[in-house]
Amino acid sequence: FQQLCLQLEQAKPLTASPAPSSADMSAEAKRVFEAHDANLTGKLSGRELREALDSMKLDSTSPDAMALLRRFDADGSGTLSLSEFQQLCLQLEQAKPLTASPAPSSADMSAEAKRVFEAHDANLTGKLSGRELREA
Repeated sequence: FQQLCLQLEQAKPLTASPAPSSADMSAEAKRVFEAHDANLTGKLSGRELREALDSMKLDSTSPDAMALLRRFDADGSGTLSLSEFQQLCLQLEQAKPLTASPAPSSADMSAEAKRVFEAHDANLTGKLSGRELREA
């Protein structure tokens, strides 16, 4: 998900994948939108957007969802309308890689965890404080 968000920010496609028809994309986006517009306002809040993204198998955090909300909230309402959500879905679909990359090995994950830990252990205690952990 973070890779897709980064790519959306940079506005460069990962692959030249064939786009689904706009009618199919619009219908699917509308279905997801309506399923997650819990309060039936015709708008998705940040929480509702995160839940919608999660349902689309795009595990997102609240900050991720809020960043996407700000990026696609064309009218500045602080929420996403159906048309704004459809635009987000279209961008996400265009940014999706054709094939899934292989899962990283446990050694790669351990090395990455160590790198992140060391980068955030500002006081070099070998432990992360609450503040350091939040920043990690």
